[in-house]
Amino acid sequence: MKIELSSKSKVGQLVNIFRNIKTIVNDVNINISEEGLYIQSMDGSHVCLVEIKIGTDWFDSFDAGIPEVIGINCEMLFKVIDCWKEGQKITIYTKSGDKLFIDFEGENTITKKYSLPLMNIDAEVMDIPDAEYQVDIALRSFDFKEIIGEMVLFNHELHLMCTDEKIMLKAEGDVGEMIVEIKEDDILEYCVEEDCDLSVNYGIRFINAMCAFYKLNTDVYIHSSIDKPLKIHYSLDDSNSEESKNYVRFFIAPKINDDE
Repeated sequence: MKIELSSKSKVGQLVNIFRNIKTIVNDVNINISEEGLYIQSMDGSHVCLVEIKIGTDWFDSFDAGIPEVIGINCEMLFKVIDCWKEGQKITIYTKSGDKLFIDFEGENTITKKYSLPLMNIDAEVMDIPDAEYQVDIALRSFDFKEIIGEMVLFNHELHLMCTDEKIMLKAEGDVGEMIVEIKEDDILEYCVEEDCDLSVNYGIRFINAMCAFYKLNTDVYIHSSIDKPLKIHYSLDDSNSEESKNYVRFFIAPKINDDE
């Protein structure tokens, strides 16, 4: 397997993914095939699932070779990616079955080469069916990050309320309460089920961790229903969550009691 990426915007997206995934999961299997790169992993508490799909055409060069599953520690991957400098291209490859190699090269920068030991991670890939949601929201990624970053100071739980007329977020704790009413001018898209009165709680620390991926796209897509996990979707293409072929998305189980 050998993958090369030099586009400034796409290298930035890949760096953002590998820098932040450690805040959600400890280890991941990277599935390499003729279709591209695929990652699916769940956090230790089985509340949050991360899914990353990037097709071969997204990269400058993608030689899958023999399909393989690469198990990697996310903290070690972060340490390597954190050494990347802007302007450098990234080459990721395997030579044997026990190491992953990552090279950083660029004009006026020092070439750096790394190798990471591979792991055997026992994890099944789950089928994630397409689903209809009661509420579909598109917001500016930076705005959503700012809101959640402030609300996490007040409680470990986020209360989402949606009706035909408004979207409200609430966090309430011992230090006080914060309520955000998202106005029409702040919403890029809003589709809601007729006569919807959605009221559901989620663990806010998971959502806050996902907001660290805001640089992947200027827009973030949020899908919610009372009986389904919350879906947060960042497109790696210039398209919405329904049409993007390359994406990073998260699923968070709703809170049903006081325990996270």
